[in-house]
Amino acid sequence: MKWCPNCQASHPTQSTTCPKDGAFLLDVDAVKVEEALPSINTTVGNGYELVAGPIRGSKSAVYKARQKLFDRTVVLKILLPNLKGLADFVHRFQHESKIVSQISESHIASIFDTGTLPGNMPFQVGEYCDGASLAELLRRDEIEMSEIIGAASQVCDALDAVHKQDYVHLGLKPNHIMIHFLEKNQLSVKLIDFYYCERAGTHPPNTHDTPGLFRNCGFPSPELLQGKRIDARSDIYSLGCVLYKALTGHAPFSGTDAKELGMKHVEEKPKPLHQICTKRDYPAVLNNCVMTALEKEPERRFQNILEMKRELQMIAPSLL
Repeated sequence: MKWCPNCQASHPTQSTTCPKDGAFLLDVDAVKVEEALPSINTTVGNGYELVAGPIRGSKSAVYKARQKLFDRTVVLKILLPNLKGLADFVHRFQHESKIVSQISESHIASIFDTGTLPGNMPFQVGEYCDGASLAELLRRDEIEMSEIIGAASQVCDALDAVHKQDYVHLGLKPNHIMIHFLEKNQLSVKLIDFYYCERAGTHPPNTHDTPGLFRNCGFPSPELLQGKRIDARSDIYSLGCVLYKALTGHAPFSGTDAKELGMKHVEEKPKPLHQICTKRDYPAVLNNCVMTALEKEPERRFQNILEMKRELQMIAPSLL
């Protein structure tokens, strides 16, 4: 059996590339992958007892664990065994830990330990985030418009810290925004997953893989889709897309395939919020804020993330 590292689909052994996205397929024995992952109630690394999981993603397996030394709950993430021999995957996995360690911000989930498990499997240990992802809250209809704006403001703080280190997150989507409610209209946000983070001013690799960009980055900016240099304004576009989806229940664009969807992000103007969701009353300033973030040309967007935050903060009182 062969496996696509992008879409996680399995294919016959004779196949070379994935028919869905063109990615090169990897030889993998699913049973061996499962057997290689550590079991619950075992202790790994520097004293981490695995208590729940794993939740398997396309590139890693995530466990809830207890750090025995400090008696605290942590998240332990292991690069999937079938990827451990691939230099690019290992480099990105380790690079993520390095980037997060350079950024000190209360709205970014920290990573405080890394290592290698038996079998040469890289792992990282990070902050356990209480609450639920924005994606989960939206599915359960458990977050109000004012709370969405409050959460977005905190994401702006997180991104400001990232941009000050000359990085671009490139992975902004509802699944990567963790929200913990302290009480009504009071919440705490943690931004997670820096796997695709890149230096500002660079040309990220594999931009020809449009399906992969949407799968991995969530809402890639027009310049990313066109293989151009990216900067902080690429994250502003992605945050605008996240807000659009959170506020209306729909992404700014839809398409029959990734190619069509990519063209719409590059060429089409999104419809105003009230045209997508007629049941809600959106202040004009809120619609203008989201539309400014979604401008096709970076020069027409907010020029830094704090400009967007100030706009959101002015809007917030009118939604309470």
